[in-house]
Amino acid sequence: MSGIGVLLGLLVLAFVGSMLVGGRTIRGFGLPSGAEYLVLGVVVGPHVLGVLTRSTIAGLESIFVLGASWLALVAGIGYGIVGSRRVNFGRAFVGIVTAVGVGAGVAWALYQVLVELDVLARAERLPTALAAGIVCSETTRHTVRWVVERHGARGPVSDWVADMARASALVPLVGLGYLMAAAPHAPLEVLSVPERFGATVAVGVVMGLVAVVLLGREFRRDESWGILLGTSVMGGGLAARLGLSPMTTLFVMGLTLAALSRHRLEIKFMVQPTEKPVVLPVLLVTGASISFTTVPKLGWLVAAAVLARVLVEVGRGVVLSAAIPSVRGAWAEVGLGMSSTGTLALAAAFTLSVRSPGPSTDAVLVIAAATVLVGEALGPAMLRRAITRAGEAHAVGEEVSPLSLRSPRAMISDYPGPST
Repeated sequence: MSGIGVLLGLLVLAFVGSMLVGGRTIRGFGLPSGAEYLVLGVVVGPHVLGVLTRSTIAGLESIFVLGASWLALVAGIGYGIVGSRRVNFGRAFVGIVTAVGVGAGVAWALYQVLVELDVLARAERLPTALAAGIVCSETTRHTVRWVVERHGARGPVSDWVADMARASALVPLVGLGYLMAAAPHAPLEVLSVPERFGATVAVGVVMGLVAVVLLGREFRRDESWGILLGTSVMGGGLAARLGLSPMTTLFVMGLTLAALSRHRLEIKFMVQPTEKPVVLPVLLVTGASISFTTVPKLGWLVAAAVLARVLVEVGRGVVLSAAIPSVRGAWAEVGLGMSSTGTLALAAAFTLSVRSPGPSTDAVLVIAAATVLVGEALGPAMLRRAITRAGEAHAVGEEVSPLSLRSPRAMISDYPGPST
């Protein structure tokens, strides 16, 4: 199949998929992590039906890396906000620290298995373990939102989990930036790894400042789209050209916009609906890019990483129960409820496999996919049990209207503004 035909087909899929699941995932139509499109990608990929061949995917990689980077931009613009309120700084800090702990636990376990089974070259084992830990560190906010809003949950446990999940996106995106800065054969080889990572951040900050200046004082929706698209394509393209991480660059650009633009909430509500149409083709191509044959003993590696993630999440629940009184009766459920990873993890693994193709990144991509599927099976059910045991779930007849069904203007009017 020609590359143009595949691209057009994916665009149609994105349009139809967003029409079907947009605005209704909290009502139970569609999985919150989008795992069904990942599985569909595996089915239409080279291992099953062969509709998407490796040569076709390779010809369109840059387009889907840009799509993955757009997801990072959306995450950066909305970072620090849940619905229409700011996240609590203490909860966000705990979310970041515990996400680092989750990633470190997965990396340590996978490294031990790599050494024990004598898989991959010795020089590749530590980078592979670190990459797997980075992509497995996130808790997707979509699962938390799906459960909390579907059950009308309000209370300390719901707020803690929502804020921690939102903050955890920082860890894989920053980690990805450092990994890609350390990857060999970069055009900026004259610079050290910390300097290349600094260049990744600098490009994002500069493009964010350019967007802030161009957006000006008055918000005009049509002009804002042109500014955002132009600056994001330029920033992501420049990062890719320099061998840096486009996702990290656009995430930093989004953070800069969110911190300095007076139109932060308007921009957030403007770009948020674009996330679903971009997610669908990116996940499908990610699934089609998965390879099960390039790494020996891959099943053992995947099992070790997934099991480590589950055990570390239970440990996170224990830690949270010591600090949050309302969690103490449901510490295991809260920990396992945060085991869901999502689109950012998969997009990061896909981007890394494009930047440094080989057995190492193939293994990381399979681990990321397996973590998403296991998290989809555990996360929503455990989180639902946690908020029910905490007494925060409303009865069906009392279910409150989800924030996503309210107009952006109403949500902006509720926004309390910067804390003093």
